[in-house]
Amino acid sequence: MKYIKMTDIFGVQYRQQISLDEKVQKSALSGICSLIVLGASFGYFLYIMNLWWSSKILPNSTSIMKVENYSQILYNEDDLFEFSYWKYTNGQIDPFRLQRNILTPIGIYFINGIPQKPFSLLDEKPTISPYNTSLQRVDNLSLIQNSGYDTTLNQTTELMILITACNSTLLKSQYECASDSEIQDFFEQSVNYISFWLNLKQYDPHSQKFQVVKKQYYLTLDSQISHQGQLILTQTQATIDTGILFGNYEQKSYIYNAQLITSATNIHFFSTLLVESAYLSLLIRLDPISNDTQIVYPKLGAILAQVGSIMSILMTIQYVLRYYNEQLLDSDFIDKVLGFYFQDYSEVKQSKDQADSKICKDLIEKAKKKLVYTNVIYELSRIQLFLLYHYGRNQLFQAHQYAINVKEEMKSSKCCLAFDNFITGPRGDGNREQIEQHFERDDFNLLCRGKININKNNEDAVRVYQDVGNASLKSSKN
Repeated sequence: MKYIKMTDIFGVQYRQQISLDEKVQKSALSGICSLIVLGASFGYFLYIMNLWWSSKILPNSTSIMKVENYSQILYNEDDLFEFSYWKYTNGQIDPFRLQRNILTPIGIYFINGIPQKPFSLLDEKPTISPYNTSLQRVDNLSLIQNSGYDTTLNQTTELMILITACNSTLLKSQYECASDSEIQDFFEQSVNYISFWLNLKQYDPHSQKFQVVKKQYYLTLDSQISHQGQLILTQTQATIDTGILFGNYEQKSYIYNAQLITSATNIHFFSTLLVESAYLSLLIRLDPISNDTQIVYPKLGAILAQVGSIMSILMTIQYVLRYYNEQLLDSDFIDKVLGFYFQDYSEVKQSKDQADSKICKDLIEKAKKKLVYTNVIYELSRIQLFLLYHYGRNQLFQAHQYAINVKEEMKSSKCCLAFDNFITGPRGDGNREQIEQHFERDDFNLLCRGKININKNNEDAVRVYQDVGNASLKSSKN
């Protein structure tokens, strides 16, 4: 049981009361400051918790560049990119129309550098672009980069988009190409641009969702020059931890940036490949350099630590207030103790005379030494030795048998007189018949000041002293 008690971390320390129902020195100044500090701390706690709960506290994000010998990306539901003809006047014709088609967008996959079968990108049910023209896209886009040339993995897959004159072999039977004159008029009547949108993704830490950011490019169309471009896509591998106490990880791969490199060449550059003139070509491929991003939302422990650090700063005022209360307690306690010994102490303390101030200062210094705990024990030891010297060991030992009967009636004065005789009896008279002594209930507060009037206590003390003296005389005569 002893060792079990030693492990108790909930033990409390006994604190002697300073006065009735008061164990700690407190002051109005400390109370006001406590309310201010506690109110500010609690308000800041609610403020931080609200920010944390609404995800307004930004997570810790770490991003490093790394080289991957193999990576791939597949778009089944979303579209990585879209493009349309930029129609800036009502007189312009959409060249990607299905009937009397002027320009045909063609897609060609290159697997390990080898071109595959071309396919048309014309959509029979196209979406309307912001320029009121048909919006083209690539369905089920798949890109692979295998820069390590690992034969056990899929080979590098790239996509080339070419804008050519209408290719009847890639059109369905119900559609037809425009005449050569219409195609010529198209290039002569206006400045022609292809608006290309790349749908990048960025992570929004507030909503904890991915947002699409449209990055727009303008590519020119010319009847004499073919413009070439390489669109190098940079991929991000994101690991997101949204756990409150423990890790809750989510991994996501997406394209977050791209680099466009352009050049110009002859329109017949791809004629051997397509047997057609290409006004624009765009090669889309993955970059072997990618980003590895770690996004970690603050845990509850980190938030509480942040709140605690601010609260600790606010509570630094606690030291000043405690020091103030300690000084107030010491001053009040010393004044009370000196008042017990010196009746005119309060008058001397309030006096403006320099001599009185010096006396008061000297008394305070002596009182501080007197109130040292070891000095209190020393004075108690002197009292014990004094009683032992004058009354003997036997009579002091019998003091352990003294007690107060709570319900017993008041005893006669004879008994009290016998008690006085016992107290004033000669030292070492161990053979004298001992009379059973009795303490009354009021004796419990005999030396306790409590609410008893000080003057009355002094009068009672004088009377008791006189009674003891008379009893001592009677004992001596006997």
